[in-house]
Amino acid sequence: MNAVSPYRVLVVDDDAGDVALVSQAIGEGPFPCIVERARDGIEALERLRPLSADADPDMPHLVLLDINMPRKGGIQVLEEIRADPLLNHLPVVVMSTSTSQWDVATAYRAGACGYIAKPMEIDDLFRAIHGVETYWFGVVRRPE
Repeated sequence: MNAVSPYRVLVVDDDAGDVALVSQAIGEGPFPCIVERARDGIEALERLRPLSADADPDMPHLVLLDINMPRKGGIQVLEEIRADPLLNHLPVVVMSTSTSQWDVATAYRAGACGYIAKPMEIDDLFRAIHGVETYWFGVVRRPE
């Protein structure tokens, strides 16, 4: 039986505590993953664009993107990813503390593949992250 190579997940969030919890949830999830962090939208795009030019194996298989960040917000980052023909294939799931229908609709209009309203309870957050992993890595599966 072949060992499964780890999936790469880029977490784009300015809140170190949220990143730590999401990373822990991914680490305890059902799939082997390497978690990387970008602290804001500019850092995320600076990390993604060079990878796309070379079809780099370090390209993430999933991006978890916060909406409210300094320098460049998540919706703007998502719009730029969707406008870039070398990045627009990336699954991007938005994470936000907002449950506003306007924020959810805006994220989907910008091209989000999913939306997680960050729950206050850690167990709920872990279940949400594991659900995202199961969908993108277990149901959809990345092309090999």
